[in-house]
Amino acid sequence: MEKITAGKTVHFIGIGGTAMAGAAQLAAELGFSVRGSDQNLYPPTSTELKALGIPYYETYAEKNLKYRPDLVVIGNAISRGNAELEYALSQRLELMSMPQFIAENVIGRRRSLVIAGTHGKTTTTALVAHILRQAGIDAGYMIGGVAANFPHSAAVGSADIFVIEGDEYDTSIFDPRPKFLSYRPTHVILNNIEFDHGDIFADIKEVERTFARLIKIIPANGVLVTYADNASCTELSRKSFAPVITFGTSAAADYQLLNYQTDKTTKIQVRLRGEILEFESPLKGRHNALNLLACLALLEAIGVSREEFRRAVLGFQGVKRRLELRLETPDFTVIEDFAHHPTAIQANLKTLREIYPGRRIVVLIEPRSNTMVRNIFQSELAEALADSDVAFIDRIYRPEKYRPEERLNTELLVKSLQDRGRSAFLLPAKQRVDAVKAQLKKGDVVCFMTNGSFSGLIEELIGALS
Repeated sequence: MEKITAGKTVHFIGIGGTAMAGAAQLAAELGFSVRGSDQNLYPPTSTELKALGIPYYETYAEKNLKYRPDLVVIGNAISRGNAELEYALSQRLELMSMPQFIAENVIGRRRSLVIAGTHGKTTTTALVAHILRQAGIDAGYMIGGVAANFPHSAAVGSADIFVIEGDEYDTSIFDPRPKFLSYRPTHVILNNIEFDHGDIFADIKEVERTFARLIKIIPANGVLVTYADNASCTELSRKSFAPVITFGTSAAADYQLLNYQTDKTTKIQVRLRGEILEFESPLKGRHNALNLLACLALLEAIGVSREEFRRAVLGFQGVKRRLELRLETPDFTVIEDFAHHPTAIQANLKTLREIYPGRRIVVLIEPRSNTMVRNIFQSELAEALADSDVAFIDRIYRPEKYRPEERLNTELLVKSLQDRGRSAFLLPAKQRVDAVKAQLKKGDVVCFMTNGSFSGLIEELIGALS
């Protein structure tokens, strides 16, 4: 195959995905002429693409590819039957997965810092990239979200370092390997391992085998930073050819979290191989304190000083849709969050309790991911949401894709919460804002949790409450 070079045309099928949008930005920065297509695009991705001047079609159609681009990059959500994929196949257009495009055109032979694990990837990726740049290292990066410290979610960078969020999900319809294998990591943060992606993994053992493959390809002169409190991480790390650095609350961890206190900032106390270190961060919650430890361990291993780390962390402004404050009035607070797994939901509800002590927590859940729409976490989800005072459960996303016996039983979820003494409701299809407002009291903290758009309800409720 002739290597694609800058100046040629590239079309991204599924450009609205966070990773695909980031890849499109990198392609534009490299000088490619970029277009794309998707359905149901929504902010912040759509906003960022428009700001960058990257044109996209809001439908899939053969006519979108009639200009015969030099390369078609396909997202992993695209399947057979998609009009553009079918056209590209029939016309023998050059096809490539998004991870392969990044590996060949952006990472190349640079040091590849891959941030992996079930939870915390986006925030940790943004943290590592921010701290490196504050330390004077022009690292490239691709973040699976919009981080406030960066003008865009991806940049090529000029340094011999590229920081990227490493997803264990499959690469594309023609490549079932997990995305992170394409990035040829030299350094890896493995934040945690839990069961997720029930559409492609049968059980936790399959998930572990996937991460084992990632660990297996880290070179001996690289580094694996992993979570000492997670049995899967600990067991898999024993087979690493690279040096292993651990973080966690365990006394056996190289970077041990001793304490954290939440106020206007979070004061964090860490033991580093016997030495005590204290620093502050605007990020809240135990999960973010652990994310910060992982960052510190990785960055020290590549030469960033503790003083540079301390200084940069204080200026980190977070990532959109990660406990993002959307509205603050004398009567109500509205938060938007990306949580869509019981562990993340529970961790973030605990953090909200710490930030807003004594106030009622009203949570709205949109079951949308390929795991959440199934009944895999039926009981775990009820346990996680029991940390709220009031819960609204939306309809599951695209229920027709799943057999009735496979689907999350939202009525049973509501009953389970009510049996635990919580106020719980199914969100109606119409007059949803009125249904939510009817249950609100002065002083409530309202938190939306979804990896989608909640069909516009977030903006509608903000408008009504403001």
